[in-house]
Amino acid sequence: MYKNKSMTESLKNAFFGMIRPFRTEINLRIHFMIGNLIVLFAYFYGLSRVEWAVLILTIALVFCAELFNTAIENSVDTATKEYKKTAKTAKDAAAGAVLFAAISAVIVGFFLFFDIEKITQVLIHIFTEPKILVPSTVLGIADILFVVFGGEKTEKK
Repeated sequence: MYKNKSMTESLKNAFFGMIRPFRTEINLRIHFMIGNLIVLFAYFYGLSRVEWAVLILTIALVFCAELFNTAIENSVDTATKEYKKTAKTAKDAAAGAVLFAAISAVIVGFFLFFDIEKITQVLIHIFTEPKILVPSTVLGIADILFVVFGGEKTEKK
């Protein structure tokens, strides 16, 4: 079993443990894209400090759930290559946690943003101001490219 030898090594490994799944897990990249676009929209929507804190914590919850899901799936796959009901249950429960976090995020988003008049005003503002629309479009395109091309080819199981 490998043990980190220093705090620097521990932080480096934690950083790569957070970054590597972005290259291997398309769902994490999709959640990142959605979170990124929601943060952009929230900037123009005008959230309060408390609402920003709730939004950032909610996005972080979804990312953490995805990272735990990846860790559990990789651990189970390392432990056994054969079908075991307990292995399936562990992987399904981890995936269920991500689904629960994502559904919770949608509910939080409903409470933070559900004002049709304000949503309309913000969208009109974004789509009629070229100095806002152009960088927003570039960010959206970059997000889509990241989702589609940001991953690694994985071997088939």
